[in-house]
Amino acid sequence: MKLIIVTALQFLVATCVYVTGVTSTSASASSAEEVPSQSQQYLPDAPITIDMAILSDAVYHLKNKVQSCHDEQSTNKTLINSLQDEMLSWSWREGFNHLFHHRMSNHHRDGGSIYQLLLPEGVECLHYSHDHSLGTQVLVVRSIARKYVAVVYAGTDDWKTTLMDGEILMSEFGPGVNSHIPANNNDLGPMFQGVPDGVKVHRGFNSAVFDDEDFHTVLDCISSARLGGDCGDNVSAETGAGGGANMDGTPLPTTPYELITTGHSLGAADAVLLGATLHLQYPNENITSINFGCPKVGNTEFSVWMNSLQSDQGGQMISSSADNSDSNKDSGSFEIFRFVNKVDLVPRLPELLFKHVGHTLQMSIGGEIKAYYDHLGNENLGYSGVPFGWDAAPWALFPFAVAAHVSTHYIEFLADYQPSLNSNSNNTSTIIRGFERVEDDAEPSSVA
Repeated sequence: MKLIIVTALQFLVATCVYVTGVTSTSASASSAEEVPSQSQQYLPDAPITIDMAILSDAVYHLKNKVQSCHDEQSTNKTLINSLQDEMLSWSWREGFNHLFHHRMSNHHRDGGSIYQLLLPEGVECLHYSHDHSLGTQVLVVRSIARKYVAVVYAGTDDWKTTLMDGEILMSEFGPGVNSHIPANNNDLGPMFQGVPDGVKVHRGFNSAVFDDEDFHTVLDCISSARLGGDCGDNVSAETGAGGGANMDGTPLPTTPYELITTGHSLGAADAVLLGATLHLQYPNENITSINFGCPKVGNTEFSVWMNSLQSDQGGQMISSSADNSDSNKDSGSFEIFRFVNKVDLVPRLPELLFKHVGHTLQMSIGGEIKAYYDHLGNENLGYSGVPFGWDAAPWALFPFAVAAHVSTHYIEFLADYQPSLNSNSNNTSTIIRGFERVEDDAEPSSVA
């Protein structure tokens, strides 16, 4: 009886807050046109965020269709026509026409491949692999126009079993005895000695990243691509950042491209783990993870460690422009931005010992995106955490919570923020007004 009463109260609280969100979220995509605050400038911008959302969905559609970026099947007309029909079926959703139909017309114009259909405009496929034994799918791409290299992980179909099984186990973060790392690779061992004591992560996520048979190939690809090389090219630091040109005549970057990890669902969790690895490998660079529907990844020690890697520790970057001083210029960081679509259930899992890392960007009813600093907030900096009822809401609205997790729903929401400028624009329009502050708590807040 007591359990029934508690459950009923949770349902009432979650429903009330859910409904309140409809009337309290008056801001929409138009808020991105306002003059950005310092915290807005720190948060991810619209063009790159939308690229990451599209990539996180695109990697799903490569499964069982191609084996690599250069697979002959990528230009198979039957396969492409089938995928086009699938994409056209999305067009009833608001915003999808703008995001996808222009790529289908470009596809016909250029002769086309599956990658031209699925990837954001101007983004090239550098590596794709699928470890069938683990279910790990990973895609490495590069945008020369927006100066990033992105690593994309796909989620899996069995997220319910992975996240809700009572036998969920943790393991140490990093390569284990089953990792496919060449015996002559002496770089990774010492690198992981920098992981703090007590750090534990979800064993399944850790295995998906480090036991992947192509893990070392992904790292080699990133090493080359960040300096302008193609995967498989032996591009070194001497031939990379510092001048020269690629074989196709395009100039190499004078500084490494920004490294971004992304993914949806369990792929988002894998993206966090790879991002942490890249920070260990490139400690003087700024690594970013922009992901969607990410579950909790590790224990409290892992959360504390991840949050300590942010360049905004102590609020310096947000509260003062002095962060751009020479004293901080060479200090690398790892920033994590987790988008959550309304009452998506997966970001509330697993329960018990698992904790969130990085910032929660809540995509609310009405079109507003609210940013919660380090998920739980920081009273010293004046930032509030997620509202009361955030964890309970999906259980009270379970059918909606499962539907909210679909990757295309994330794209549909973000489509309203698609800039009208072309893909070569350096538009830095933000999609979030800034981190929610403690004084904002007096106003009605939404968990969805």
